[in-house]
Amino acid sequence: MNQKKPEYAWYALYTKVNNEKKIFKNLQEENIESYLPIRKSLRQWSDRKKWIEEPLFRCYLFVRVSYKEFFNVLSIPGVVCYVSFGGRPQSIPDDQIMNIKTLVKQEEIDLTVSKERLKKGNKAEVLVGPLKGLKGEIVEISGQYRILIRIETMGFCLHANISKEEVKIIESESDTDEENSGYKHQNSFLQKRKSNHIPIPADN
Repeated sequence: MNQKKPEYAWYALYTKVNNEKKIFKNLQEENIESYLPIRKSLRQWSDRKKWIEEPLFRCYLFVRVSYKEFFNVLSIPGVVCYVSFGGRPQSIPDDQIMNIKTLVKQEEIDLTVSKERLKKGNKAEVLVGPLKGLKGEIVEISGQYRILIRIETMGFCLHANISKEEVKIIESESDTDEENSGYKHQNSFLQKRKSNHIPIPADN
């Protein structure tokens, strides 16, 4: 009898403070696919400046697991819980992870992480430049145009500077469903921390 191949999906993990890199290393040692977005920032001390690498999302990282690895991840020191909504861990579409990777690897762009409830913009695709192929929303912030993607499961937005000449509009704002903002998930991990039961992803 042929056994079904496990189905894998990306999930966000909520971690203890300053444990992201250690958890990422442990996940790699366990051969569990994971992703920890890192960005460089310039820190100023009284006598010097130094570039440091820090997690893009404080207290979060991503894992790609099936039901087989699901609970193994929770046993790694420093992991608090899966980001959940309504008591169920929420998977993250592959294209959202790819969008994050595309933005993070371009060190020269002005990338901002926000949990602010930003108004929806026109859906657009970048046609030229280092972000070519990226699909998101065009919004105007402080008089500048930005390409924005939403990580709805986590309630985060990522946005970077862009010119209108670099993008084409895919769908106008009037055609979008503004009620589906995704911010209903942003504090869902708190519900998980109050529950002792963690549903296992279905093996479809």
